[in-house]
Amino acid sequence: MDKCYKLALAIGILSATQVDAQTHYGMGAGTQGAAHAFFGTNAGMVNLGSNNSFLGHESGFSNVDGAANTFVGSFAGYKTIDGNSNVFIGDGAGLENVSGNMNTYIGADAGLLNKDGGGNVAIGHQAQYFGKTGLGNCSIGYHAGRMAIGDHNVLLGSEAGHSNAGSSNTFLGYRAGYLAGIGELNTFVGSETGVNNTTGHHNAFLGENSGYNNKEGFSNTFVGSESGYSSQTGVGNVFLGNKSGYSNTNGHQNVFLGYGAGFHNTIGQRNTYLGYGATGNPVVENATAIGSEAKVTASNSIVLGHKANVGIGTSAPSFQLHLSTDAAAKAGSPNWIVASDHRLKKNVTNFTDGLNLLKQIHPVWFQYNGKAGIETGDKKFVGIIAQEMQKIAPYTIGAFTHQDSLGNKTEYLGYDANAVTYILINAVKEVVEQKDAELKVVNEQVSELSKRLEQLERIIADNAVKSLTGSTACMEQKEDGVVLEQNAPNGFSGSSAIKYFIPKSVKEATVNVYSANGTKVNSYSVNERGEGKLTISASDFENGVFLYDLVTDGKSNGVRKMVVEK
Repeated sequence: MDKCYKLALAIGILSATQVDAQTHYGMGAGTQGAAHAFFGTNAGMVNLGSNNSFLGHESGFSNVDGAANTFVGSFAGYKTIDGNSNVFIGDGAGLENVSGNMNTYIGADAGLLNKDGGGNVAIGHQAQYFGKTGLGNCSIGYHAGRMAIGDHNVLLGSEAGHSNAGSSNTFLGYRAGYLAGIGELNTFVGSETGVNNTTGHHNAFLGENSGYNNKEGFSNTFVGSESGYSSQTGVGNVFLGNKSGYSNTNGHQNVFLGYGAGFHNTIGQRNTYLGYGATGNPVVENATAIGSEAKVTASNSIVLGHKANVGIGTSAPSFQLHLSTDAAAKAGSPNWIVASDHRLKKNVTNFTDGLNLLKQIHPVWFQYNGKAGIETGDKKFVGIIAQEMQKIAPYTIGAFTHQDSLGNKTEYLGYDANAVTYILINAVKEVVEQKDAELKVVNEQVSELSKRLEQLERIIADNAVKSLTGSTACMEQKEDGVVLEQNAPNGFSGSSAIKYFIPKSVKEATVNVYSANGTKVNSYSVNERGEGKLTISASDFENGVFLYDLVTDGKSNGVRKMVVEK
């Protein structure tokens, strides 16, 4: 108390005796310069500048031409020579400043190493400590921008932008942009946002630990606690929601919206996930998942919802995909592909419903009455009545529930026509089997009639030969052992073979061929004995029916009919 009283008394006495508004108090305190106030040992010792106020041991010690400066604290502004309009408050604040102008450093060692920087504001212990030439920076907080050397940065929070060397950054929050490096035009808001950023630029991180590990990534926007937490080199990502894009490291151009959206994505690119927990395979590309906990695991795919119904033109979809009209189309086949690989199936049994069931189905014309949200106007459709079909083929009928705008639920029946395709297949197979059986009977009858006709033709032919040769045809082996068989093939366009048996005792044998009217058209000598075969060519005859006879030692051995079809 006594010390304060004595100091006040001394100041009062000095004020009463000041000349040209000069006030100096302390051993070695400067006495030169207009309108100055120096308090403390060696304060303003060599000052020649005007309008300076130095309070503290050796504050403003080196100031010569600097004007309008306010230095408060031991060694505050110690090396300032010609800097102007600076405010340094705190032990060692602005100590190394030489010619910097319009700086405001408040706090012990704040802006301590600044030399030529101007227009800076540093508030906090060692805030902007190493800033030597920075311009237009604002650092507020313990060690805020301590190592910073860039320009036009706003660093607010304990250790915010601690090692920043870039320019035009805005870091707000505890350790926000701590490493910063040479990254520029970044905005980090929240505790430890963008802590590890080094060269990343044009990023906006908002929320605790958002963009925590970002190093070189740029043009990213992360909003929400721990959003983009693991991002390192990602580019052009937008993550909105707590923990959104949490595991993304190098993925580019993704949009994740919702709590935990895209949580598992690591290097996937150009993905869009919307909804709580909407996510996908860590490496998929060009994929979209929309809806709470929707998940997509294949690239170039879109997934809507998780166990959800999708409605188009309806506010209360009752099916996984529900259209309000029949206005849907696709190129080519109207059918959908069904997964049918045997490796995907079990409990396989035969489906046998067919013709009998098909005949019971009752197709009808109808119009929808507007219930269950199905509004199609006066348009008519062809179909069935589910209740009728349920009695015939219950496996084609299922139930669905419609919920109206008031929350009232009503259960209706739906019809799956897929099985009818296979009912039709079985019905066609049954009809084909019936027709095949009928055709078999007809073919057997025709074959029997053909045999009878052939027998009749042989009889007629034998009689014709008899009238021409005086011999009677015989199919059986002759008494002398001669045998003549039917040529094969009969009805030929190339060649045909006539088998025979001629005993060794036969001296002369000839096969004679006659036209249908009895004219001999060819003759073949047979020199072999025993079993043999005579091959004749269709090129030796015109088209038509011919008769042939084996003559041995002048004796006929029976006649056969031969047909040539070229």
